[in-house]
Amino acid sequence: MKKNAFTLAEVLIVMALIGFLFTLMLPTLVQKQSSTKYIESLKTAQDKLQTALDMTAKDNNNLPPHDWPSVRTSTNKSDAIMKELAKHLQIMSYCGSSSKGCFSQNNYRTLNGKNTSIIVDDMEPNNQTINQDEFTESDFYNQDESGWGEVNPLPQMEYTEALPEFSSTYISLLDGGSVVLKTNSTKCDRLLLSTDTLERPLCGIIYVDVNGQSIPNMLGVDVFGFYLSNNSIIPMGFYGDDFSFDYNCLRETPRARNTNGLGCTAWAIKNRNMEYRKCQAGTRISWTKATRCDSPPTQK
Repeated sequence: MKKNAFTLAEVLIVMALIGFLFTLMLPTLVQKQSSTKYIESLKTAQDKLQTALDMTAKDNNNLPPHDWPSVRTSTNKSDAIMKELAKHLQIMSYCGSSSKGCFSQNNYRTLNGKNTSIIVDDMEPNNQTINQDEFTESDFYNQDESGWGEVNPLPQMEYTEALPEFSSTYISLLDGGSVVLKTNSTKCDRLLLSTDTLERPLCGIIYVDVNGQSIPNMLGVDVFGFYLSNNSIIPMGFYGDDFSFDYNCLRETPRARNTNGLGCTAWAIKNRNMEYRKCQAGTRISWTKATRCDSPPTQK
């Protein structure tokens, strides 16, 4: 009777095919695994920074950062704010105004692979401001029982001018991440631009490299951005952010060349994925469309 069996050549051919298919799948598997790790580290960094901000605000009568006494009297606003936050963070290195020793000194890249100097660049100026010295008539007078009173101006806080106006302060954390805080004003009187009707004060911006000086050093992959708005840490690219996900989280043909990828931050936190590395934001995926590249197109 003839036995059914594979020859050695057939076995080798099958093994070669399996190996070839595995090599095709390996990059996708590695990217998915690394994306999950980066997202978890990003969420942890956000939680740590927000907790430190909450505790620091509590230490300072729940005032926003620019009203903290040590910040009001300092000429270097980013340094003064960071030193207050440092009291509630596990810091390994305090690098001050230089990124050396805290962030990688090799090139950082945007999401589409272009070199960027955003980590060491000053925070951009913002001409739109919020009038924080507004008052109502009832605040301005001491009224007696008759309803009349004398003019009684409210006491005004004094602020030491920021010199220089733009400043950056770098730290590295014990968990391996790196953080830089950038400011561009004496007070939190800048306006965070958005497409909705809310007025959000802009005190500064924060960039986080979740794995410190290790590669890939790419915006939207292991480097993310937040706004410091009073006592809140707001991820860049949120739905309604003028610095939108659709135009600042692009794997190709970006409009924001030096910052492309920072607009991915809110998406990565909210949707727990980096699908923007697989397909173009604003086309297949968007805040108002699908959250996965392989989802069926939205029916119109």
